[in-house]
Amino acid sequence: MLNRASLLFLAVFSAGAQTSWFQPSLLTKPEIQKAMQSVDDRGPAIVEEWIRLVEIPSPSTHEQERAKYIRAEMEKLGLSDIRVDDISNVSGVRKGTGGGPTVVFAAHTDTVFPEGTPVKVKREGDILRAPGIGDDTSNLMATLEMFRALNRAGVRTKGDLIFLASVQEELGLLGAKHWLETSGYKPDLFVAVDLSANQVWYGALRIDNLKFFYTSPGAHTMESRGAPSPAKAVAKAITAMYEIPLPPLAEGLDSFKLPVINVGMLGGGTVFNAIPREAWFTVDLRSLDSGTQDRLQTAVISTARAAAEQEHVGFRMERKMGIDYSKARPREERLNHPVVQTALATANHFRKKGTPEIHPVDVGSTDANIAVSMGIPAVAVGAVIENMPHRLEENAEASSIVPGIKSLLALAVSLTTH
Repeated sequence: MLNRASLLFLAVFSAGAQTSWFQPSLLTKPEIQKAMQSVDDRGPAIVEEWIRLVEIPSPSTHEQERAKYIRAEMEKLGLSDIRVDDISNVSGVRKGTGGGPTVVFAAHTDTVFPEGTPVKVKREGDILRAPGIGDDTSNLMATLEMFRALNRAGVRTKGDLIFLASVQEELGLLGAKHWLETSGYKPDLFVAVDLSANQVWYGALRIDNLKFFYTSPGAHTMESRGAPSPAKAVAKAITAMYEIPLPPLAEGLDSFKLPVINVGMLGGGTVFNAIPREAWFTVDLRSLDSGTQDRLQTAVISTARAAAEQEHVGFRMERKMGIDYSKARPREERLNHPVVQTALATANHFRKKGTPEIHPVDVGSTDANIAVSMGIPAVAVGAVIENMPHRLEENAEASSIVPGIKSLLALAVSLTTH
């Protein structure tokens, strides 16, 4: 059942408002100027807090300490309906005056780095270096500070703003999926703050994570010659995976090379001197459209199964991730929606001087994918110039977070006061 605010929002959109809701004149309003100035004033303190947040280890499924920190900050902000759900998603609501859309700003608390990874931040001039300094701690910090700036200046919005600090994003967007399916909230718009500041994504990659297992009775090394071996089946299957013909590379995706098949993990066995009773590997399969994804998935599974048959070993598979995009809006509708056009306009307005104009790209591997799959208008943006995510060499520009927060603030106000 749609509430009155949602109906008003839909009426505006259906009337042909497929354009940006950001107007530079917004920045001349006294309360907005006060909010922006407060971000400038806190610049050094923001960077110091960002560093402290990075140094709270937060591998996927172990985000509790970071979640505890964010919850405490939400309480200080006076957000309503603050919740920590059963998997440690944290959310809180900044209530609007009414009559505007409900907008989620989501940044994830987890990182890809396992427990024990050194996360001490090193500063070299304007460059901060540490695993997780960018993805997604920078954007978590920026989103938190954006909510603070709204409060400091007493900015009121028509629509509600929901701050979602999601978990397990790196394991397949599991936190956002769980929250959208179980929280009871039905947001009108969804913004994933999970990119570099020079990116705007409006699509949703088709992503399938598959794990293939091969089994046998095993044998001592001295009895292994000619015996069925899961290790050999894994080797044969992986070699064959990389021989599956792929369509031509999609154009206009910056450094991304899609579609792609990647073996990311493999393992098995318990000792040196025996055939492993079990061996396994994983495949991450990504495409821009469902048709291509379905064809490649069929080829991947067939190839994996064929290796088991050839080596006379047992076989089973597990699907670790798969999203149903049957409810997703068409490409042109997603691109032209005000949430995307407004995000694009604000990102370009606040982009670093001398850098190329930002163009929207029809990709996505963020929490926004889940919203897209549910038919919720969504976009992914970023607040910091960051480099080398998911690598130990990850780094970010410290000075970029202040304009990034201002961009998020302008986006939030534009979307919720239209």
